[in-house]
Amino acid sequence: MRIVAWKSTLTPLLLLCLAGCAVASSQDRTDPTRPELTDLLAQLERNPLGPDEALRITKLVESPEMSGLLVQVRGSLPAHVHKRTQEIVHLIRGEGIFQLGTERIPIQTGSVMRISPGQVHTFTNTGPAPAVFLVVTTPRWDERDRFMVRE
Repeated sequence: MRIVAWKSTLTPLLLLCLAGCAVASSQDRTDPTRPELTDLLAQLERNPLGPDEALRITKLVESPEMSGLLVQVRGSLPAHVHKRTQEIVHLIRGEGIFQLGTERIPIQTGSVMRISPGQVHTFTNTGPAPAVFLVVTTPRWDERDRFMVRE
């Protein structure tokens, strides 16, 4: 598994793709040719991780084929697997240990990885503040495709 930190090119590109000045109206969202825009940083500000929350998932953009999610993690995620879902995970703030199967991988702001369906994974935040991820899933995010795994 290779993790790539493209701080100078990928982070601005992802933010440009997802962070707009305005959110598309519901009328615009019925037109599949129009881009669905949301301001990632504004969503983070409006949906902070609560003091008693370990995890918060906020949907940013969605279609039948994919989802863009804002994921905030305070401590550790339980080990889990997705049978159908592939994820592209971009750590936009924080640091920690990502575990893929038995491999433990230190990651930091700017790290990007792909998680294949069927791959057991977890994350442990090692920083002082909640870790913040932009996660793109295909197909569309479905909580029913997340299965906890005993370690």
